Amino acid sequence: MSLHTPYTYPFRGILYLIRHPPLWRHIFCGLIIMLLASIVTSVLLFVFIFPLQAYAFEKYMADWLAWLISFFVTLFEIGVSILVISSLFLACYMDIIFDSVWKQETMGLNEGETHRRSATTYTCIKSFLILVLFRVILLVITSPLNLIPIIGTILYIYINGYYYAWSLHCRYFDLLGLSFLQGRHFVEENRNDYTQFGIVGVLLEMIPFLNLITPITNVIGSALWACDIERFKEPMQHPRSYLLSPTPDLIEQGQVDYGSIKNEKEPYSMASASSVPPPPYQDVMDNNNLYPSAPPLEKQ
Repeated sequence: MSLHTPYTYPFRGILYLIRHPPLWRHIFCGLIIMLLASIVTSVLLFVFIFPLQAYAFEKYMADWLAWLISFFVTLFEIGVSILVISSLFLACYMDIIFDSVWKQETMGLNEGETHRRSATTYTCIKSFLILVLFRVILLVITSPLNLIPIIGTILYIYINGYYYAWSLHCRYFDLLGLSFLQGRHFVEENRNDYTQFGIVGVLLEMIPFLNLITPITNVIGSALWACDIERFKEPMQHPRSYLLSPTPDLIEQGQVDYGSIKNEKEPYSMASASSVPPPPYQDVMDNNNLYPSAPPLEKQ
């Protein structure tokens, strides 16, 4: 077994939801709310915006062509509106869905991870809300790109896909105990992978009616991806490695206490460092479990 190609995980999320009925109860109420909001949005756009756009287009083209173009533009506007609604929906339901998949695939969390999760919940919520709000603003700003045939739509999907995939893994970084800067650095180091995942995720969310369920399946896909990273990622490329050593961004900012927001530069003395002998290997292994998901070491 190995890591799958990132762009396949949104599709794996769809299959996973179909094959695991216990997940349905977690998303049933949220899906009803999302469905009602999508229906109301679609009706309002078709009743008020669709004819106004058609009348505006009639000034520049034939009537039948104006109404046809207005119809497709309205469909696109509905897709964008549902994307915005789904972003707000994910802010409320992402943790529930992600944790359910994580527990099923990794057999739950040990005590150390549970403690770390509760200690960093506020940081993760803040980070995720920043990304969600940024994505909503980005959606609004980049929406006019779709007026440019083909190339504009490609740029729209590419720009939004990267940040979308990043936002879906905020929960994963929270479970590992990474700070916002550490999580950002890991995403930047794997930008191509997150872009692949995000492009497919955004494409699925732009398909009318299917986008009622794809915001949920994309979260499931991101959780499956995180579980595979835990199993198959090389140790030096694993996001947990950022807990053991600073990232270049943190070094540039002079942050020496990597678990806090301390940024003051502190002097480093080679003499003082060399005067303190390293602890015995066995003591380090007994007191620091570098990979909390692994079973504890048995003392001889």
